[in-house]
Amino acid sequence: MHGSSRWKDIDPSGYDKIIFLGDYLDSFIMTDNEILENFEEIIEFRLTWPGKVVLLMGNHETSYMSGMYRCTGYRPAIAARVEKLLFTHIDILRIAWQHENFLWTHAGVHQEFYDRKISGRVEETDETISGTLQRLYEEGYMPIFEVGYERGGRFGNSGGPLWVDKARLRENPLKGYHQIVGHNPVKTIEHCQPDPDDPHTTVTFCDCIERGDGSFYELEINSCSK
Repeated sequence: MHGSSRWKDIDPSGYDKIIFLGDYLDSFIMTDNEILENFEEIIEFRLTWPGKVVLLMGNHETSYMSGMYRCTGYRPAIAARVEKLLFTHIDILRIAWQHENFLWTHAGVHQEFYDRKISGRVEETDETISGTLQRLYEEGYMPIFEVGYERGGRFGNSGGPLWVDKARLRENPLKGYHQIVGHNPVKTIEHCQPDPDDPHTTVTFCDCIERGDGSFYELEINSCSK
């Protein structure tokens, strides 16, 4: 959203799930108060519809929670209030959400990142990959927050689910999943199937609210459909 109130156009009664992909903060056009008030209203929206609304964490949120990486558009004047909001409501901000083999994260999961940093950390009690990612996030597992070279970091070519760059994700996304992500601005909803012979591995890029045509991604999933 980056401070945009476009989400208010959504009628909650028309959907089973409404999933925000993160980055509620920071903007080149919105004022500090507009950003802060809009984020407060999004949180209230989630609290009003707890079984329907999912709020994912974005890198612009973690930027206020840790000084390791500062994102563009960072607002120091409201930083203390934003940080308080984030930590007060940390239990409703997730790192991932999943339905069958559809996976929502802020930036996406790269296959190499999963192989190197996640697969060895999966526990028997983790029922889904989103469950593994959420548990590792809550445990403070640092690779979740890694930034790759292309985003100004120092952790290889990919980066974690908050930071992986579009170019890397397009070439090698996590196999067997339909990923829905934000993070990388696009003009309109953009679908990608890297391997023509693998229809079960796709990525849909949805960050077109602030700099694109403002589209929402509406998805209808048939139960047990791959």
